[in-house]
Amino acid sequence: MPRTKRERPLKVGDRARSRLNRRVGTIDAIEEAGGRPQRYGLHYDEEPQDHFIATPEHDGAALPPECIERV
Repeated sequence: MPRTKRERPLKVGDRARSRLNRRVGTIDAIEEAGGRPQRYGLHYDEEPQDHFIATPEHDGAALPPECIERV
């Protein structure tokens, strides 16, 4: 059975994907508590449909670590 490697923590500027809507973007903020990340600010890449979306979530999201995966 292969050994699972522990992923290194995400840093500002790293590329990541939201597990909620599968959109890819760049980490632009990290909120930490006790030395561990609690929320990541993910700034989505530009998509063709973005100018039709009226909600503020089209630009990015603040997500907990379990909702983010490294690209």
